[in-house]
Amino acid sequence: MNEKNILPHLPRLNWVQTIPDPIWREIPITEVERKIIQTTAFYRLRGIKQLGFAYLAYPGARHTRFEHSLGVMHTTDMLLKMMRKSEENPIEVSSTDRQILRLAALLHDIGHPPFSHAMENLFTYYPDLVELFQQDLPKPLKDFTVERKIDKKQLYKHEFFTEYIICTDDDIKRILSDWLEDVLGEIYAPKELEFQVNSMIEKIIAKLAVGKEVSLDIVPRKLATLIPLFRSIMSGDIDADKIDYLMRDNHYCGLPYSHDPDALRDQLMVDKKGNLKIDRGALLFVQSLLLARYRLITEVHHEQWDVFATSRAIELLHKLLIHEKKVGLRLVEIVTQWNDSKLLDYLLGNQNANFQQILTTAYPLTELAQLDFLETHPSIRACIEILSNPAGNHHIPELQKELRDLTGNKSLIVHVRKVKLPEFSMKLIDGGELLGDAILRGISEESVAGLKLVVYGRGQLNVDWDALLQSKKEFLPCAACTKEQRQECIGNLEMNQKRLLAELVVQRYREIVRECAHDKVTVIDFLMFVMKKVDEICRERNLKNPIRQHLYTIARNFYESVSPRIQLYGSLDLSADEITSSFHQQLRKYEQLGLIGYSREIRRLKSEDKFERQVFRFDRRFHLSPYGDMWFDKITKCFGRVEAYDVYKQSWDELLATLDSQREDIAALLQNEVDE
Repeated sequence: MNEKNILPHLPRLNWVQTIPDPIWREIPITEVERKIIQTTAFYRLRGIKQLGFAYLAYPGARHTRFEHSLGVMHTTDMLLKMMRKSEENPIEVSSTDRQILRLAALLHDIGHPPFSHAMENLFTYYPDLVELFQQDLPKPLKDFTVERKIDKKQLYKHEFFTEYIICTDDDIKRILSDWLEDVLGEIYAPKELEFQVNSMIEKIIAKLAVGKEVSLDIVPRKLATLIPLFRSIMSGDIDADKIDYLMRDNHYCGLPYSHDPDALRDQLMVDKKGNLKIDRGALLFVQSLLLARYRLITEVHHEQWDVFATSRAIELLHKLLIHEKKVGLRLVEIVTQWNDSKLLDYLLGNQNANFQQILTTAYPLTELAQLDFLETHPSIRACIEILSNPAGNHHIPELQKELRDLTGNKSLIVHVRKVKLPEFSMKLIDGGELLGDAILRGISEESVAGLKLVVYGRGQLNVDWDALLQSKKEFLPCAACTKEQRQECIGNLEMNQKRLLAELVVQRYREIVRECAHDKVTVIDFLMFVMKKVDEICRERNLKNPIRQHLYTIARNFYESVSPRIQLYGSLDLSADEITSSFHQQLRKYEQLGLIGYSREIRRLKSEDKFERQVFRFDRRFHLSPYGDMWFDKITKCFGRVEAYDVYKQSWDELLATLDSQREDIAALLQNEVDE
C-alpha cells in the first residue's frame, strides 16, 4: 500500500487498510479513519441513498452517502497532492494537517437526512415545520445553537446536523480526541491539552467539514496558512465533493460521463492569500466536469419519477409530522438516527396505497402540462425563477393546492425544473476568470435556459378557460396591464392549462410581494431598480453603460445605504469589494431570462500575470432590455391598483429616494472609468 511518487512535499500516512471502490479502485485509510467508519453514526450513512428516489428510474442508483464520504476523503487527498509547487506560497503540510483535512472530508455528510436532500425540501416547502421545530428544540440542540451562534434559518440544513454530530456524538468525539491527544500531547501541557483538543474538533474539523469560515485566531500558526486552501478543496468551484459525486453518480446511473482528475496534476496553485487558482491547461477537465453536472441534473435529478416520488413523500411526511406531539424530537430523530428504510416504514405506516404504487412505479404517472422557457414571456420567467429560490419555495405547495382545487385533480404536483448555476469564483493562474472561457459560459447560460414549470400526475388536466375567467375575476393578472400587454404575456400560450399556470405563477409572485411588506425587496426588483436608474443617468449624461464590476460597485454601495432597514428577499452576496460569484450568477440569470441586455466592447487591459503583458478582451456593458423596462413599468403601475403592492411601495419609495441621493456618485464612477 505504498503511495505513488506524486509530489514529495506531502508526508506519508500510516495506512492500515485498503477499501475497494468502483470509482477510485482502492481507498487507503488510517487507523483513526477506520475507527470513525465503524461508529454507529457513520454506519447510518450505509442506508442513505446518494440520489434519493432516482433508483425508481435508474435502478443502479442505489449507492449511498457512505461510499461517497470515503470517496470525498480520497479525492481531497488527491487534490492536495496535485498542488503545483509555488515560490509565491510554498505548501508545507504536516502529517497532522493532512489527517485533519481527510477527517473533515470523511465527516462532511454525516448529518445527511434520509433520502438525501428531500428533508431539506420539506423545510423550505413547509415553513410551519420550521416554527414547530424551533419551538420544540431538544435542550442539547438548543444549547448547541446558542453556544455556536447558529442562525435558526440554518437549523434545517444537513450542514447544521453534520456540525452538531461531529461536536456532540460521544463515539466520534472520543475517537477524534484520542487521536488529537496523541499528536498534540508533546506540544501542549496537560492543562492546555483538553482545551486545544476540543477547539480543534469544534472550531476546525467541524467547520471545515461544512465549508464554514475558520477563525485563524484559534488555529495553530502553521496550520493557519493552510486553512484557506483546505476550504477551497472542501467547498470550491472544483472541490472534492463535486468531483466524487459527479463521477460516482454518473457511473451508477449508467451515464456516459467520466473524468480523469489526473488532468489536474500540477495545474492547481495557491496564491499569497491562500486562494486556489487553476491553470488554463485544466480547462478541458473543468468543462467536462460542469457539462457532466448539467447532464446529471437535467437527466437524473429532474427525472419525473424521482421528482414525483420526492414531492409526494415530502407532502405525506408533512401531514404526519404536524400531528406528532413532539415535532422537534421526531425531526432530530429522523435526521440523526434514521436511514431510508426507517423513513419509508414511517411513511407507509398508514397504509398509503398511492405512495406504495409510486414506489413500485405502477402508478399511472404522466406529464400533464409545462411552461417551457422558450415559449414563456420574460415576465413569467422571472416569476418562475423567484418561486425556484429557496426563499420562495413555500409558495409551490400553495400553487399546487390552487391548481388541484381549480382542476379537481388531487394527484397533481408542481415542479420547478431548474439547474443551479455553477459558482465560477476560482481565478486562473495567468489572470482572468473561468467565465472567460466560452464553453463554460455556454454551459452557464444553458443552465438558465432549462428553467420551466412542470405539472405531473395522473388522469387529465382539464381547464374550462372561459368559465374560469368568469368565476375568478382576479385572474386578470395585473390591473395595470393593457389588453395588448396581457396578450403579449400569455397570448402565445395556446393551451388553457398553460394559461392557467401562467396566471397562478403571477399570483404567487404577488403573494411574495405581500410577504416582503415594508422591510424587504426581491433580488430581481432590487437589480431592476439599479439597472433602471443607471440607464437613466447614462442617457442623461451621454455615458457608456456600466461594465459588470462597476454595476456591482453601484449595487453594493446602494445596498449598504438601505441595509439593514431593507433586506433582500433571495440570495445575493454584496459583501466583498470585488464582484462576488453570487452577483455574477444573478446578472447572468436575468440576462438569460431576457430582462437585461448587453453590448460587447473590446478593451485593452494590463494582465494580472507576472509578465504584465497587454491583453485584449471583450467586456459586456449592461443595460435594461425592453422586457426589463416593462417589468419595472408594471410594478410602478401596480401601486395603488393591486392591493399586494401597496405596502411594498414603502420600500420602493425609500429605495428611490436613496438611489436619487447617489446620482452624482454613480455618474462620477461611470465618468471616471479607466482600464482595469
